[in-house]
Amino acid sequence: MIKRVLLLVLVAAIGAISPASAESAKIRIARQWGLAWMPFVLMERNHIIERRAAAAGLGTVSVEWRTFSGGNVMNDALLSDNLDYATTGIPGFLVLWDKAKTVLPVRAVSGFGAIPFALVTRNPAVKTLKDFSVADRIALPTVKISGQAVLLQMAAAKAFGLSDYAKLDPLTVSLSNPDGMAALLSGKSEIDSHFSSPPYLQIELKAPAVHVVLTTRDLFETPFSNGLFYTTQKFHDTNPKTYRVVLDSLKEAIDLINTDRRAAIVQYLEVTHEPVSADEVAAALADPLVEYSLVPHNVFAIAEFMHQAGTLKSQPESWKELFFPEAHDLPGS
Repeated sequence: MIKRVLLLVLVAAIGAISPASAESAKIRIARQWGLAWMPFVLMERNHIIERRAAAAGLGTVSVEWRTFSGGNVMNDALLSDNLDYATTGIPGFLVLWDKAKTVLPVRAVSGFGAIPFALVTRNPAVKTLKDFSVADRIALPTVKISGQAVLLQMAAAKAFGLSDYAKLDPLTVSLSNPDGMAALLSGKSEIDSHFSSPPYLQIELKAPAVHVVLTTRDLFETPFSNGLFYTTQKFHDTNPKTYRVVLDSLKEAIDLINTDRRAAIVQYLEVTHEPVSADEVAAALADPLVEYSLVPHNVFAIAEFMHQAGTLKSQPESWKELFFPEAHDLPGS
């Protein structure tokens, strides 16, 4: 009888601790360079995930932050189980969602912000997309699948026709935003153009020879999400408490930006040491189309274009098909 009672107590104890102990004690998250990724910088600096995980009864959870120059490397790391969460442009996510459906299903957690991109050049002869020649080179995070790359394709389809959507692809070169800025401003590199984002865009436009050719406003009247936060179906299903903690942590970081933007900017610059002042960052974020939010914008429009262009084999029925259920109440598109 005593042995039976002890056994029942032991089973009850194991049942009580198994939900937390079954969840991952280490979370590996990737981000990229630029102001769009400010929420993740704040999450790291303020140890928001660690604090919320402890409060949720998950114990001590360590978070490993990695910075990547583009989504292709992130996707490889996610598929090889060397990463738990990725944060890249909508197209990079869509390519992975399309290809990994039967291998390792992936869905998006949320958006994280919308800050306008701009294609800039130091070539005085280039005023529109039609002025680019074979002598020009355009830097962007990842050729063909980064947000900037697909925006360039959409702009080319508008300028030259859908059949010529890839006309400018041979001019593109994969470079991180910091490296693309350095190449453009050096005046010596073959890179004479950059599909840029803040704060690099603001730094580039200080140079008298640099001017804007195209912005996201030329393609979308509504905000355009810089990227998506995503993970595997496996991580979502096996780590439900951790998943909720990470999502709530992202929301807390976004709330900090929207509540006290100046404080958020100061903290961001403390971590990144980017060569801009807090005032310059504040000015960049004063644009009325800048938004920090979980809401994903224009995801379906990108998926629809990529399917029409043949980049995606399948097209989702709606933006919600691409996201975990926790995001379905958001006013996404």
